[in-house]
Amino acid sequence: MKLFIQSFLCGIAAIFICARAWAQDAKPTTAQGAPTSTQVEITQDGAANGEASKTKGRVVFKDASGTPAAKADANPADTIDPKAKAVYDASVAAATKVTSFDAVTQMKMDIPQGEQLPPGFGEPARFIMMFDAKDDNGIVGFRLENLKDGKPTRIITNTEDATAVTDLTAKTFMDLGQNMNPVIEDVIQHFPRWIMEKKIGDEEEDAPKPVSFTLEPEETVDGTLCDVVRVVRQMTLEPQPDGDANEDEKLKPLVIRFTETIAFARSDNMPRRLIESNNMSDGPMGGPPPTVTTYTNVKINSTIDPALFTQKMPEGFAKIDAPKEEEDEDAQRAPELAFKVGDKAPDFKLASLAGPEVTLDSLKGKVVLLDFWATWCGPCKKIMPAIQKLSEEFKDKGVAVFGVNTWEKKDGAAKTYMESKNFTYGCLLAGEELAKTYGITGIPTLIIINKDGTIAKAEVGAGGNVEADLRAVITAALAK
Repeated sequence: MKLFIQSFLCGIAAIFICARAWAQDAKPTTAQGAPTSTQVEITQDGAANGEASKTKGRVVFKDASGTPAAKADANPADTIDPKAKAVYDASVAAATKVTSFDAVTQMKMDIPQGEQLPPGFGEPARFIMMFDAKDDNGIVGFRLENLKDGKPTRIITNTEDATAVTDLTAKTFMDLGQNMNPVIEDVIQHFPRWIMEKKIGDEEEDAPKPVSFTLEPEETVDGTLCDVVRVVRQMTLEPQPDGDANEDEKLKPLVIRFTETIAFARSDNMPRRLIESNNMSDGPMGGPPPTVTTYTNVKINSTIDPALFTQKMPEGFAKIDAPKEEEDEDAQRAPELAFKVGDKAPDFKLASLAGPEVTLDSLKGKVVLLDFWATWCGPCKKIMPAIQKLSEEFKDKGVAVFGVNTWEKKDGAAKTYMESKNFTYGCLLAGEELAKTYGITGIPTLIIINKDGTIAKAEVGAGGNVEADLRAVITAALAK
């Protein structure tokens, strides 16, 4: 199963990083592909005594290929212990080879007085999942069993086509089809994201870079001897002025640090405990509350029957309808575009890196792929190798492939990045107006236009197997 992997991890990031962001005047901008580590320390270059000063504005992730306004000094306490790094690297290597996961997981969060967690948050659950042997980033399915006194009280199962919930206490059954939204919060807290992150690869150019590996005293967790490693990551955020900032106010880059203390079992190199804590609650960006996630009864790479990932309504149970989603700003659904499949694509006239302007009319009779992107967008850059491959594959077959550079923060950044990666497909510049015409609010957004100028595909985000999905649509469009 190819399971909404990127969007799922972004959901984790949104909950655990952005949940309590900006305790003071600054406003958050959520970037797709945000990191999922927690302990947040904020410093501002040039601030007196190393303390973070109050900043008006918002921040976006700064692309590593851009030139920072100021380089942050390394923390004198940062060290890289070779033994600690070796333990960490061994776990990363092991995670990439995991074929199945079965464990009891529990996340506890220390929240401020007066705040509340969702019902059921923090309770233990058995989580079972199996990866697709044909697609390491895909999942055959998963099963989540909420536990009380060691016994299941509710069971959630999921495959690509079906999600079902059986409440053993209330004796009810709910068939959600492909809609996971009603149970997403339940799943996220138990999802083994350490494994998933390592399989996908969390060392993107714009991801926080490790600056410190420290070996803590060994411990026994869940009856298993563990090496304990403290990892500190660091990244630079580029502040962008908003309506509250004075025109003459100089916004300085922010340095953000994430820390995890992980107990890795020597038996299989997998985490048994993950501690994430925040010690900057009085800074300009309040991080998430401290959390401790434990994994017990862990079984890695065991044989799992796929039948565990589906359910039928038990005899004597009542079938209930899925809860209706709230129609509000917080509802987690893909944004709708102004144009949909079958509509006539809007014309455009954009400058290109190659020199001459490009219009949609000049591409008449060709299948056109437009990829709206920016150098600061991690998910955008992740799919660009697939775009390059498709460009080469369909080069002489009547297909025009263009990246549409949109909302770029620095002149020349698109050219620099394309050349640094040896991407040779077309790149159109200043795509903001075209993005506005399409109603695009997030990137990457992928548009495929038929030879007759109608839209064959219009999709925000880049989940699943992007290359295969685009190839299928392009092939079908060529056959028309």
